[in-house]
Amino acid sequence: MENFRYLSEMKQTILIFLIFIAGCLSASQSITSSSGPREVLIVYTGNLLAELKPCGCAKEEDQGGIERRMQYLKETRLQHPNLLLVDTGDHFKEPTRQGKLKAETLLIATEKMHYDAVALGDRDMVYGSKFLKNRAQIPWIAGNLKIDQFEPIRSKVKSFSNGLKVGILAVADPKLFYDHVGLDVTDPKQAVRNLITRMRKTEKPDLIVLLTHAEKQVALNYLKLDGVDIVINGHIVTESDVIDMVPVKRNGKLFVQSSPRGQKMGELRVQLDPEGNKSLSHRMVKLDSSVKSDPKMVELYEKYNEKVEAMFFETLAGKRSGRNKSVYAGDALCKTCHSAEHKVWSGSRHGRAYDTLRKINKAFDPECLVCHVVGFNLAGGFISELDTPGLKNVQCEVCHGPGRDHASAPQAGFGGKAREACKQCHVKNHSPRFNYAEYWPKIKH
Repeated sequence: MENFRYLSEMKQTILIFLIFIAGCLSASQSITSSSGPREVLIVYTGNLLAELKPCGCAKEEDQGGIERRMQYLKETRLQHPNLLLVDTGDHFKEPTRQGKLKAETLLIATEKMHYDAVALGDRDMVYGSKFLKNRAQIPWIAGNLKIDQFEPIRSKVKSFSNGLKVGILAVADPKLFYDHVGLDVTDPKQAVRNLITRMRKTEKPDLIVLLTHAEKQVALNYLKLDGVDIVINGHIVTESDVIDMVPVKRNGKLFVQSSPRGQKMGELRVQLDPEGNKSLSHRMVKLDSSVKSDPKMVELYEKYNEKVEAMFFETLAGKRSGRNKSVYAGDALCKTCHSAEHKVWSGSRHGRAYDTLRKINKAFDPECLVCHVVGFNLAGGFISELDTPGLKNVQCEVCHGPGRDHASAPQAGFGGKAREACKQCHVKNHSPRFNYAEYWPKIKH
C-alpha cells in the first residue's frame, strides 16, 4: 500500500515538473519571438479621380483599376497578415452625371476593399457631405476638416497580432479648399500636434503615419513635426499630372506620394526591433496586365457600364428632338474633292476609331465617344450609330473643323488649325508618347 502511494506521489511530482518545464519552454519561445523585429506592411493609394478601369488606349497607361486593385489586395493580405491599408484622398473627378455614377461605384469598391483609413481631399467634396456620409462603412479620416452633417474620425490606432500599434492621422492644406459651404478647415499643423499628444498619452502607438493632402513642398514640412514617422501625401489637379513618387528620407523619417489614378500600389515595409529602432523600405507595384482581375470587381464594373448605357439611351430622345441642321459634311462628302486624302485616312486608325469602341463594348460611353466620333455633344454632331452613321470615327472634320459650308463654297485656307485639334484627345493618359512630329507622318495626306 505504501509503495503504491509512493509511486502515485512520484507520478504527480514528475507531472508537475513536466508542466513546469513546458511552461518555461513556452515562455522562452514567447520571449524569443518577441525579441526579434516586428513588421507591418503599409499599402497606400490616392489621387484616384474615379478611375474605375484604364481605358486601354495606350499600353503604357494600361495600369490600375478596381478589378486589379482588389486582386492585388487579396493576394497581398495572404502573404502579409499585418497589413495597413490607407488612401490619401481625391477620389472623384468632376460633378457630372456620369462622374457621379463612377464615384458611387468607386465607393462601393472601396467598402469591399476594407481600408483602415481614407483621407479626404478637395476633390472629395464635389458631391457634398451627404454623399460621403451615406458610405459610413468607409473609415473617413480628417484631423482638421469640420464638415456640416458629417463627422469623420480625427485619428485612430490599429493594433496588430504581433503587438505593433500604428497611429494614423490625416490633415489637408486649407489653401486647396475654396468656397465649400458647410466646411471649416482649421490649422493642420496644430491639429497634428494636438492629436499626437493625445494619442501618446492614451494609446501609445509604436509608429505614427500621417496622411497629408497638399502640394509636395507643403507636405514635406510635416516631417519636421515631433512624433511623425511617415508622411504619405496625395493631391492631384488633372488626370495628366505627373506625380513624383521617389521617396524622401530625412532623419530616419520617410515621405512618399500616391500614384496618379491608382495605377500603382505603394508599399512601405516597416520593421521595429526591441529597442524601438525603425527600418523602412519602399516600392511601387504596377497594376498592369500581369495582375488578374477580381471577379467581384469585374461584376461591379459591368453594372456601372450598364448604367452608363442606360443613361446614354435615355438622353437620345432629347438630342433627337433638339436636333439642328448639321454643320458637318461627313467623310463621304469630303471624299468628292479629296479622294487621295480620304484613301490615306481610310487606312489609318482614325478611320476605324469607332470600331475600337464597339469591340470593348464602349460605343455608348460619352467619355469615350468624344474622341472617337465627329462633334459628340456639339450642335449638329454625332448622336448615335443609328441617327448619325455618317459621323462615326475620327473624320476630317475632327481635325479641320465643321466643313458643310466649306463643301458648299470651297475656299483656300480651310482647316489650317488641325495641329491644335490633336491635343484635345492625345493627352497623357490616352496617348503618353504623343509627339506631333512623329505621329503626323503616320497619317500624312
